[in-house]
Amino acid sequence: MKRFCSIVVFCVSVLSFIQLTQAQGISTESASGRAAQYFLGNQDQVLMAVNVWGFVNVPGQYMVPLETDLVSLLSYAGGPREDARIKRIQVVRTSSLQDSSIVINVDVKNFVTTGDLEQNPMLLPGDTIVVSGTTFHLVNKMFELGFRIAMIVQAVYLAQWYARRN
Repeated sequence: MKRFCSIVVFCVSVLSFIQLTQAQGISTESASGRAAQYFLGNQDQVLMAVNVWGFVNVPGQYMVPLETDLVSLLSYAGGPREDARIKRIQVVRTSSLQDSSIVINVDVKNFVTTGDLEQNPMLLPGDTIVVSGTTFHLVNKMFELGFRIAMIVQAVYLAQWYARRN
């Protein structure tokens, strides 16, 4: 009985999505391709797959509820790392209608300080969230590389010095 209810909920969700897209003027042929991007979860909720890349604690692909916003997804991913650049998070959104994608720049820091809901967009299936690192992180990595090169140069110099000494 529970399995039957799950199937009914899923079918109703797909039919509702098709009706919504028809009301918005999207053809049912393109909408049927988008229905495959939704999944039925364990607790009879509709889920969608989204990706999180970059400077979050647990990057990867997540199956999240249908009406998940960006900040909620970042929370699912363990939150941004300390060296994350939250003033410019990118949402890469693929359009199945035009076979193209758009990039939406979001200032999550502005959302946190002002509560501006425009800086916390709702996600769609297949969205990829890219959280880049701060300039400090890049400079830190460059110094780290320079330090390692200096260590190698010093080791070679010391080896040559000891070889000349003996």
